[in-house]
Amino acid sequence: MSETAILTTTLSGAERAALVLRELGEPLAVDILRHMDETTITKISQVMTSLPKVNFDLRDQIITTFVQDFGIADIGEDGFRFLTTVLTSALGETQARTILEQLSRADSESPFQKIDAQTLAMQMGSERPQTLALLLAHIPHDTGAAMLSYLPEQLATDALYRYTLLDAVSPGAINELRDMLGEIIANHAGGLGRQLANLGGPRQAADILNLLQNGLSERMMAALFEKDTETAEKIRENLFTFLDLVKLSDRAIQILLREVPSERLVIALRPVDETLRAKFFGNMSSRMVDLLKEELTNGPPLRRSDAMAAQSEIVTIALKLANDGRIVINASEDLI
Repeated sequence: MSETAILTTTLSGAERAALVLRELGEPLAVDILRHMDETTITKISQVMTSLPKVNFDLRDQIITTFVQDFGIADIGEDGFRFLTTVLTSALGETQARTILEQLSRADSESPFQKIDAQTLAMQMGSERPQTLALLLAHIPHDTGAAMLSYLPEQLATDALYRYTLLDAVSPGAINELRDMLGEIIANHAGGLGRQLANLGGPRQAADILNLLQNGLSERMMAALFEKDTETAEKIRENLFTFLDLVKLSDRAIQILLREVPSERLVIALRPVDETLRAKFFGNMSSRMVDLLKEELTNGPPLRRSDAMAAQSEIVTIALKLANDGRIVINASEDLI
């Protein structure tokens, strides 16, 4: 356990709360104190004058722990707005958004996680794009991608576009989905009315696009560029491609290689440069490297479309591993 983690766990609840209030500043601290009872305010006041100075890591850890203890399931729409303001003021917009997304996922498992994507598409195929965007905010990305693949392309594109523009969803908004899906979610809807949706945005939309198969991602991107060039460009900047695999850690590449058939890897590596090839070769046995190099040098002619298809398959596998928590994409270290 790190020094920061140890210090965080040794602080009392009153000390952690006092540190949070001090870091937030007077205006936000006053708003928070209004929601506390007199006994709690007294305890915090007693320790406020003897608080130690803290570094940035400890500050962020304390604020995150405070928010986790506070919980997000029952705070309501106004409470969610206030919590967003507090975190943004304390940690900045990017980190605040990350924490809110993590807390939303941790608060309770989505009631839609076990629902078949084709069933969702059949039930929701006549709904407005806005409603489908709301649904995308409550289901895993792989389920969302599968659902979109069953929908008419224009509707799928419009739904993804709406999802890209979805900044936040109040806990009460999900009730509309409950009414529409009816018995499909009857066995999974215990806490449905309280659940906070995952946030949308270009990065989330790109994650879904990355999981689409058979050229659907490319066609939807083309349609998005016709619809809104600026938004489409933001999505494209967040797309994960085969060339981005060079950014993965060696451990992540090793995990990926266990899931990728060697014959597909050979095809995918044919048109790429030596830098990416070296990334894979450096995490393989010398015997396997020799076999791959022989195939790359002396293999039969290959259509570029076949190479692109193999690359797409491998990217999909990598994203699935990331979705399962086995590797981390766009980070320096994978999970163990």
